[in-house]
Amino acid sequence: MAAIRTTGLTKRFGRHTAVDSLDLEVPHGAVFGFLGPNGSGKTTTIRMLLGLVTPSEGQVEVLGEEMPARLSSVLPRVGALV
Repeated sequence: MAAIRTTGLTKRFGRHTAVDSLDLEVPHGAVFGFLGPNGSGKTTTIRMLLGLVTPSEGQVEVLGEEMPARLSSVLPRVGALV
C-alpha cells in the first residue's frame, strides 16, 4: 500500500488547467517534495491530496483511503502545512 497514490489527477479553474493528469505513487516511509516555479500546480496538488479542493478528474488515495470520501478518517493521521 502506498502512502499517496493518484491516478489521472486533474484540476481545472475555468479554461486554466492547474494540474494535468498527474499519476503519482509515494511509498510509506519515503520523503517526497514538490519543486517547481510559481503557478506549476504544487499547492493545488497538495490541496487535492488533503481533500481541501475537489479534483476535476482523477482519483486520490492517502494512506490507502479514497479522498475526499474518507477525509474524516485520514486527516487526523496526516500532518500538513499548506
